Amino acid sequence: MKLAIGVCFVILAAAYAEGDWSRNCYFGSSLCNADTGCSYGCWKNVCWSQCNGVCTIADIIEEMKKHDEIHDGHDIIDKLTPDASTCAKCAEWCYLDDGEGNYNPCSSNSDCEPVKLNQCVSHCAVI
Repeated sequence: MKLAIGVCFVILAAAYAEGDWSRNCYFGSSLCNADTGCSYGCWKNVCWSQCNGVCTIADIIEEMKKHDEIHDGHDIIDKLTPDASTCAKCAEWCYLDDGEGNYNPCSSNSDCEPVKLNQCVSHCAVI
């Protein structure tokens, strides 16, 4: 039994060390980018992604304070932009940019794979 628990711990630690953020993907019926913890997919023929908006501001600022990462206001703004490195587990989403400042069209979730890391072209909204 102790061996089984130890093996489980090692597997979980390895997944975390490799940057598996899939636990932060909020929208279960969509695709999940385990590298960023952001859900993404196709809705109403437009690609969308989970993003960091209003409901994550306090959490992000508190976390940045703990790690002494706030040097000026730009540090906070950079962390809150849709292309921040990871998503908080929060029900906020935006439409994705096609690379030219327009909505990226799609017909299925898999169509959004190539643009899942693009910036938002809309506001990051709470559902």
